[in-house]
Amino acid sequence: MSETGTAKYGNYYWCIKTKLSEDGEIFVMADEARVLGDGSLSMVRKVEGKPESINLAIAAGHWSACYAASVLDGSAVAVERWKGEVER
Repeated sequence: MSETGTAKYGNYYWCIKTKLSEDGEIFVMADEARVLGDGSLSMVRKVEGKPESINLAIAAGHWSACYAASVLDGSAVAVERWKGEVER
């Protein structure tokens, strides 16, 4: 079965908080989120036997948070409490 849509770019759904988006959020599929030494953020696709690829990179100072998100509502899946973000 071949992957279609954004799912072919990674196994996980992430939310990035940023002023680069009109609504303050960018949602992206990637296998890994990496914060680099300069504070920039890279969303990486990893496929066994192939070179890694960067799905999205955001420069330092242009993002404030990145988290694994629910595909149902975009909320942070591993966060119990985050006032204004996660209400459980």
